[in-house]
Amino acid sequence: MPLFACPTCEKLISKRAHSCPQCGEPDPFNYYSRKSWIERLVWTVVIVAIVVFSWQVLFPMLMEAVR
Repeated sequence: MPLFACPTCEKLISKRAHSCPQCGEPDPFNYYSRKSWIERLVWTVVIVAIVVFSWQVLFPMLMEAVR
């Protein structure tokens, strides 16, 4: 895995490092904050799809069964 210069201290570290071992900068390349943003977006889309499916398919079936 290639190494990159830390934006704070210029030492070579992995892009996936949780913090720089030299200066202690937390998430120096914002790798984990970008990853969490994408995960939140994916989960939001999944939840919205479940709600829409439930509203359009399951709710009418439930109403028909109650009658």
